[in-house]
Amino acid sequence: MLTQDIDRLRSVKGRRTGVPTEAVEDTYHLVHASTQPWLRLARSRHAASDSKADRARWEAWIAALTPPPHGIRGTWSQACLLADAGGEMLRALSETLVPCPSVGTVAQEIQRRIEHGILTPSTRIRRRTLVKALRVPTSYVDLALADLAATGLVEARAGRRAPAPCAGGRVTATGRRQGLAIGATGVGAA
Repeated sequence: MLTQDIDRLRSVKGRRTGVPTEAVEDTYHLVHASTQPWLRLARSRHAASDSKADRARWEAWIAALTPPPHGIRGTWSQACLLADAGGEMLRALSETLVPCPSVGTVAQEIQRRIEHGILTPSTRIRRRTLVKALRVPTSYVDLALADLAATGLVEARAGRRAPAPCAGGRVTATGRRQGLAIGATGVGAA
């Protein structure tokens, strides 16, 4: 049933103009009908999360996908964005159905690897390598690294696609992409 709801939300596409009001309303209803049965599970994942970054994404999805009490109003573009958010939440839920370590545990393991010299300063960190080594979804590694960045152990450097070396423990917020590397004081996201 989860995969069917994901597929339903995938069908909402396109940048159409002049979409009839009824079609926009139907799309909102489709999104809410596809996500409502899963919000309880999303709330439980939020409550059980041991990661600040993970809890933040669940909170955002739950807030966006909870229907407003006074009816649904919006544009076609907003309906498409809501469908995208719903699809992301459902895909994240499907990842949680496979047994694997929590995001907090992944962050602890990455930190342990740094502390034991397995990941050393100025060495590039390849996200794909961590995903394979830890046997977790890519989003778990991303969230764990976001948590480590919040503590100063990971440095975010924007504007790079691939991980690259970094110099210290500061987080920058410019640019679109972030990669990861170990800095002089810990792991950095480059």
